[in-house]
Amino acid sequence: MIKLVLTDMDNTLVSFGAGHVSARARKAIAAVRAAGVQFGPATGRDYFELLRFFDGDDSCFRTGILSNGKKVMVDGDMRRVHLIDNAALQRFVDYVLTRDDCFVGAYPLKSAPQNPVWCMGIRQRFAELWGDDLSFEAHACDAVPDFEIIGATFGCAGTQADVEEVMAKGAELCPEFDFVQPVPHWVDILPSGVNKGSSLTDLMTELDVCADEIVFFGDAENDLAIMREVPNSVAVANATPEAAATARWHIGACADDAVAQALEEIARCAQSGQTPSFMR
Repeated sequence: MIKLVLTDMDNTLVSFGAGHVSARARKAIAAVRAAGVQFGPATGRDYFELLRFFDGDDSCFRTGILSNGKKVMVDGDMRRVHLIDNAALQRFVDYVLTRDDCFVGAYPLKSAPQNPVWCMGIRQRFAELWGDDLSFEAHACDAVPDFEIIGATFGCAGTQADVEEVMAKGAELCPEFDFVQPVPHWVDILPSGVNKGSSLTDLMTELDVCADEIVFFGDAENDLAIMREVPNSVAVANATPEAAATARWHIGACADDAVAQALEEIARCAQSGQTPSFMR
């Protein structure tokens, strides 16, 4: 019996760079919840980014895993928070500032609708790499701010080999962190051992659900930890080869609203007691 549905956001529920989830997806989420199945994101995105994705409707993400596992929410209440180590992040920034192809972003725990991020390093290629609407308010600075930091990332304008070089150097300089790449040119910086999978355990405890009562949709490296824990893991057709190989079930592409279609089926089957066809 399915009791909880979790989904990654970028390139799973919504195409990377798109401003909003589709109307069909929002309607499908409402149908899942109306059928008595809990729903939430398991995403690298944080609260105000999700608020934008869902057009201000926070009922779609009052429960879930946010900020790549650094936050766990249940019914709108924040149950777990893992912060970024400022001193360790500064060591990484010192290295990045020696390069001309990278920047580091630091997101404050106390955020705002403008989604402010403090950026250290190059800025001139933002638009080229991520489009004109960057979905955040960038503030240039030369050092890690002294506020509490919930999220950190680095962007690299170079090749994939350059990205991997920076990740390797970051791991050497900062054992406090794990570096995970969800999309080209962009890498999430996480406290060591903290990820979507580690926070899944916390969420299951809070909701009193078992792993085999969860369906999870994902597409990339930062989804693998949950895919390995949840028997009913589902990869979209545009998933990375490793994510596709790790998932038990497979559906269509994000661009075709495949997760919305799967959610519609989960809602129907929850009422009839059947198993969704994509899980047979």
